[in-house]
Order: sequence, then structure tokens, then C-alpha cells
Amino acid sequence: MMALFEADFDPQTIVDGIPDGEWHSIMSQFSDVHYEQTAIYTAAKVGERSSHILVQNGSEILGGARVGLFTVPVLNRGLALVRFGPFWRRSGAEIDREIYQKAIRGLIEEYCGRQKFYLIVRPRPHPDFYPMEAALLEEVGVHGSQSSKLDHYFVNVALSDEEQKKSLDQKWRYNLKRGLSNGLEISIGDSASDISAFQKIYSEMVQRKHLNYPGVDLPNVIPDLVQLPAQMKMRIALAYHKGEPVAGVAFSVLGDLAYYVFGATNERATELQAGYVLQWHVINWLRDNSEAQWCDLGGTGDPGIQQFKKGLAGKHGAFLAAQEFHYSPDLTATMVVKGLFALRDARNSIQRWQRER
Repeated sequence: MMALFEADFDPQTIVDGIPDGEWHSIMSQFSDVHYEQTAIYTAAKVGERSSHILVQNGSEILGGARVGLFTVPVLNRGLALVRFGPFWRRSGAEIDREIYQKAIRGLIEEYCGRQKFYLIVRPRPHPDFYPMEAALLEEVGVHGSQSSKLDHYFVNVALSDEEQKKSLDQKWRYNLKRGLSNGLEISIGDSASDISAFQKIYSEMVQRKHLNYPGVDLPNVIPDLVQLPAQMKMRIALAYHKGEPVAGVAFSVLGDLAYYVFGATNERATELQAGYVLQWHVINWLRDNSEAQWCDLGGTGDPGIQQFKKGLAGKHGAFLAAQEFHYSPDLTATMVVKGLFALRDARNSIQRWQRER
């Protein structure tokens, strides 16, 4: 562990000193960014304090991360959580593994060394780069947790129409064919009316399904995500039946990955197979309008959602079994975080019970 704090390692860092607009401008210069690293997402989190750090070499910014801090009063210890970061691969630059290690060591020096937090890093899932980052974390003593479940499905959006249809599993392809026969109209945009239509469908879905989990209210920040720099802005795809919106997808291209961020359907959408048609159009849009090869469909979710994503990823997609990585030299911080984990598990059990009633 002590190798992490060698005497000749003196990271140049800026901590909590960058305005939000400048932060987003800096992020847009990197290929490995994620909405969880924006000030918009972190401001919407309840029960945590947001921090941020940039690691520099002179005036050159090497990388950075937004960090969620959970502190237990009196003990002044807690958890520092990096979601899908740090970002470190500057767009157009050659891959330098040492930069990633410098970014991780900067996080450790600040949040474990100076502020005495227990650090958890959740690397950004990417079929090509996650294995490298996981190996580099292990090299510097930040170890993966076998208990974390952060699995992701990816669809290869670079395929032609014919290749994509052959990649889909049989049931997914059948439901798409049925949906395409229903005369749905698809629009993709970012106007205020697009956002409003999506949020209305989403709100009705949350009430109908009694959804209750951390982040369920995040679609409220869509208007802010649409205003981000062009390399990061969100778009809305809507499916209409007889002039009425029945389903929506909020998606983005962030650096070298596309993302399915939010989805929403009403009761009519299931009968029309609108979700299948909508995803198909989004994939085609990404192929024709972006340089991304992969679209991250997100976590596995419940069995129905998992089957949908697995079928869409298909034969030429990817499944990434991701982990979170832990580091703490402080015994008090370690004990505090174990208590926080116990509270989290109890909360999750209650929420599962409420959804299944």
C-alpha cells in the first residue's frame, strides 16, 4: 500500500475550484466522459456532498473526477465514491496508461490521504478500455470487489441494417417486425416540446409501476443535459401512434460511447411494441450520425429488462461484467463504510418489497 505514497509523487491538483460551466467545457475535451461526472448529475444526488478534482502536469489537465462524499458526523469519516470516472483519455491523443495511474493516485492522495475517506472507484464501462483500467487499478493497490454487480450490455451500432437484424435474438427480431407494422412515427430532437413529452410519459410510468429507487427523479435534469457542449448533449427519441406519444428514449453520445440513458413507455406502448421500434431507430441514428461503435444499454435490471437488453445486444454486442474498486488505509473509515453498506442493503430490500407488493 505504501507504494501509493512515494516521496517523489507530488500530484498537481485542483480540488473544488472549478465553476460548473468550465468543468463541463473541460470534460468535453475527453473521450471517456459520462453524465455521472457532470455537475448536473451530482447536484441532483440526495444525501451526499459533491466534490471534484483535476490532476495536472503544469498547465496541462491530465484528467479529473467528480466525487460523491458521504460523511458520518462527529467521526468525520465516510465514503468517497467516483461513478464512471476518472476521465483521462483526451480526444485525439495517444493512450498513456501512466496518466490513468496519476489520476487514481491524485484521488487517493486527496480523498484518502488528506480527507481520510474510504475510496470506491467505479470505472466507466467500455468493452475496449474497462479491462485496462481494472488492471491498472489493481496494480496501484485499488482492489475489485466481488460483491459489486455493475454488469452492462452493449449493442454494436456500427453494423449495417442487415447485420444488425441478424445480430438480434429471434424474439427481439420478431417483436421488432410486429412493431414496425403498427405505423409508428419516430422523431429525434432536443426541443422543449420533445423534453416535455418524454417527461410526461416517464412520470406516468413511475406512478403506474410504483418505481422507487435512487435516481428515479433524474429525468428532471434533462433540460440541463440538453444545454451541455455539443459533444455531450442529450437527445430525445419519441414514438407516436396516431399523433400521440407512447414511448420515449433519452440518449446521448459522450466521447467514444453512446448511451441509452432513460426510457419511458405508457400502457399502449407495450401492445404496439413501441420500445423495440424506438430502439431500432436510435441505433440507426447513432450509426449514421456518430462515430461511436458501442451503445451502452446500462445495467441488467429486472428479468424483463435484462432479456430486452440482452436480445438487443445480440450476437455481435458485448456483455461486460464490471466491478467497483476499493481502497482505504484508515481503519475508522473502513468501519464507517461497512455500516453505510449495511444501511444501503436494508434500504434496497425495502424498495424491492415495495415494488413487488
